[in-house]
Amino acid sequence: MLTGILSATACSPTCPLSPYLRGDMSDAQFIYPTERTSLIGAVITAISVGVAIPAFLRPNRRENAASENSTESKEETMTQDRLSNNMRKLGPASLSASVFSIGLAISQMVKSFKIYGFLDFKRFSRGTWDPTLVCVMGGGFLMSWIGYQFVAGHTTVKNSNALSCPLAMKKSVGKFNVPTNKIIDANLIFGEAIFGLGWGIGGLCPGPALFLAGAGFPHLLFRWWPSFFVGSWLAQKIKDRQG
Repeated sequence: MLTGILSATACSPTCPLSPYLRGDMSDAQFIYPTERTSLIGAVITAISVGVAIPAFLRPNRRENAASENSTESKEETMTQDRLSNNMRKLGPASLSASVFSIGLAISQMVKSFKIYGFLDFKRFSRGTWDPTLVCVMGGGFLMSWIGYQFVAGHTTVKNSNALSCPLAMKKSVGKFNVPTNKIIDANLIFGEAIFGLGWGIGGLCPGPALFLAGAGFPHLLFRWWPSFFVGSWLAQKIKDRQG
């Protein structure tokens, strides 16, 4: 967040760096979707949906086989239960993704000027600072807190109905994926600093960027996402070298 604020403030219209890091009205014709880019976005979206559909329609053959073969080992049963749980995640994950996308659109977090409006602290002096992102973060924090009140071992309010695993999963091998790593190391600090710089300069993070790419915005299709993949590839190479 700090590096995001610093980079967004440095890129404000009154800063000498602004012309090198931000576009102006002369770039408007290259920002909005065209028929070609809208088609490309639609094709990418259709392919993504098409790849996911077979996972919903495919029967869980391993689970059916397990019911027919009562002599299989306990280890094989657990393996099949894990595969079954992976299938059971698809519905909740799709619903969550849909709600998230709708929330992004309604809150206008897919518009980079809303991000700039929050991160650029020079706007305080101009009286144009936009607190919308704070409200969105607050809403996300509230919903996350409510959700954790139903996760056994992670509640802050006593709840006798807390769950040991998600309702859609088999209890034999199912569990909540709750982060437990509390170590603050150099990779975390360096990574979040780089993320903040990119966030403050570009005004987007991967969620809104994926939304806009599907809508056919050319600077997302041809600039942001290729750069994102290159950055991800470089980061993975660095992690591999670190062992």
